[in-house]
Amino acid sequence: MLFYQDKTHSAEARARDLLSRMTLEEKLLQMNNHMHVEPLYEQLQQEGKVEARGSLFTAYLYEEEHLNALQDYFVNHTRLGIPILVAFEGQRGLQNKNGTIFPQTAGVGGSFNRENVQEMAEIIGEESKIVGIRQIYAPDLDIPRDPRWGRMQECYGEDPYLVGEMGKEYVTGLQKHSVASTLKHFICYGVPEGGINIAPNHLGQREMREVMLEPFRKCVQAGAMSVMPAYNELDGEPLHASKRLLQGVLREELGFDGVTVTDYSAVRMLHTRHCVAPDALAAGKLALDAGLDLEAPVPFGYGEEMLQAVKEGIVDEKKIDEAVFRILLLKFRLGLFENPYALNERIKETHSSRAVALSRKMDRESILLLENDGILPLSEEKAGTVAVIGNNGKDSFLGDYTVNTPSCVSFYDGMVNRLGTDRVLYARGCNPVTGSEEMLREAVETAAKADTVFLVLGDCANTGGGVCGELDEHLKEFTCGEGYDTHDLRLYPWQQRLFDAVIKLGKPTVLVLYAGRPHAIKKEADQVNAFLFSWGGGEQSGNAFADLIFGDVSPSAKLSISFPQSTGHIPCYYNHKVSARGNYKKPGTPEKPGRDYVTASPAPWYPFGYGLSYTKVKYSDLKAEKKGSVLSVSVTVENIGDYDIDESILLFTRAIYAPITPFVKELKAFEKVPLKKGEKKIVSFMLTEEDLTYVDHAYQRVPLHTTYRIMVEDLACEIDF
Repeated sequence: MLFYQDKTHSAEARARDLLSRMTLEEKLLQMNNHMHVEPLYEQLQQEGKVEARGSLFTAYLYEEEHLNALQDYFVNHTRLGIPILVAFEGQRGLQNKNGTIFPQTAGVGGSFNRENVQEMAEIIGEESKIVGIRQIYAPDLDIPRDPRWGRMQECYGEDPYLVGEMGKEYVTGLQKHSVASTLKHFICYGVPEGGINIAPNHLGQREMREVMLEPFRKCVQAGAMSVMPAYNELDGEPLHASKRLLQGVLREELGFDGVTVTDYSAVRMLHTRHCVAPDALAAGKLALDAGLDLEAPVPFGYGEEMLQAVKEGIVDEKKIDEAVFRILLLKFRLGLFENPYALNERIKETHSSRAVALSRKMDRESILLLENDGILPLSEEKAGTVAVIGNNGKDSFLGDYTVNTPSCVSFYDGMVNRLGTDRVLYARGCNPVTGSEEMLREAVETAAKADTVFLVLGDCANTGGGVCGELDEHLKEFTCGEGYDTHDLRLYPWQQRLFDAVIKLGKPTVLVLYAGRPHAIKKEADQVNAFLFSWGGGEQSGNAFADLIFGDVSPSAKLSISFPQSTGHIPCYYNHKVSARGNYKKPGTPEKPGRDYVTASPAPWYPFGYGLSYTKVKYSDLKAEKKGSVLSVSVTVENIGDYDIDESILLFTRAIYAPITPFVKELKAFEKVPLKKGEKKIVSFMLTEEDLTYVDHAYQRVPLHTTYRIMVEDLACEIDF
């Protein structure tokens, strides 16, 4: 047995020993990725050999025994026996035929439920390990600031504290099963110019540190094993070529010691998109100097040109050694050398009843009730015959980075499961973007026959299907997702026509919007009896909607992302600087213009933290007390309504004065508290100096001692700290 094969030695020592035995060619191959199991398996069957690579990116469908055949080849039929690291997507459920689908990330953020996120990630980690996947490209720690951007749905929310807390729970849960969590996208990806994916981001160093860096700091401290840089550039530096950010900030400042993996074709983009490298070698040198270890999905910068450049002394082999050491170290830490295989005997343990139940629970806690005139909750008797009308009625939007499976329950399915087929009518009415007079007429005729109408409209996502239904031609009308951005937050014209035609019937109507971004539809929301919103459902979405609509549980979700009044109200987020939303505070009308925006207020339509329920929670007795180096805050909450609820209690602070301009308010703590009807509880929070900081003139995060306003719901008090 060779030294590196002996598991009694430390992972670091084994990695050093293995590295010392490798040829330059073998090292470069470890820095490369390969796409998909099945083509590689077919090559192995036809040629009896395949070229080893450091990692492999799978597809949704592959056979576990084929993956095991590949691993057996790498381990037992190559010179050094280095297993391949298999990676895939799993932000809100393993994107695999055996995986459980959970609700979209922005909705999960709005649940404010840490425990759910860690349990979900544990399930994702377990399902991943069973099918042979040992690296997941998640969590997404981007903080979105432009709702035109198609990937807003993938983010936990607009607040760095919330994103960091949820991301930390994800990392902890996933890595319990020796599956590497990959933080993405480092850094400042969520504010692209014009809302267009991959466009430059215009942030100063302080805002980068005050807002965008904090979730990464927290998740690196939680032990995340991998990081993926963002496609974008920041102040002229593409992230994949930024030694300042990837070495200086990520590794030296945050202390990250894991593997960096490129986003897909990002090294090539240094040449083709960002135009900072005239050829493949120049792009590879920039990435290598920046500290990028593994290139995906195929070699470009880390290919033959790089190999020759190292041989000729143009590139220092020590830089190759540093990258390969980190890749090998990760494989040893994950236990891949002992067991790299899919656990075929445990496949039946995936998609368990526990996982499905959690998906339904998380969906109930993610669906937002934004308007309600009292129509909800709806009794089954009062509902009568219901009509499900709209492009997302049967093809309910799951959001991007997921897949369609037979287990998906659409909104229509949920209604049928509750009321029976005879009481649920359906008409599509329009496609996401297109439509026809015939479809519109059929929908209006169908709605006219019903006692209650559910208008189920919204987006269609691109990646991995993203729709709970058959993948017909109309489902190719993608309106959001990676690379699907928009210039307008209103309903698409055919959806608008359908909405207007159905509203004219005067039926009790509930608007249900499945959407990957906020929509500016205040006029439409004012015309319906209730407005429910989903950022993208899990596989139990339809059943979860039925649970809420018929009052089995009360809605409890709150917005993790603010809704603007219109596209012209962008940017729209709650934690802005104190001078950011106008000085005069005199909104006017077209007949009598005011100041700031002359015919509107700059305020959001629905702010961060907004969400209705079927009960009423009374907040009182907010108290703050300094106890040495700790700030103790307590508040009394009482459920004075008729429904039990899990209430999300959000604590905000504001520095009254600071050396650097303060934020109008910042989330500093939250807690999900179960309250039976009539129940009263005192909820306490403890803030330390680490919670009350700012980025000073030297761009260092330091404690801020000043007067703080403490805010919970509509209560506030001030205290010196």
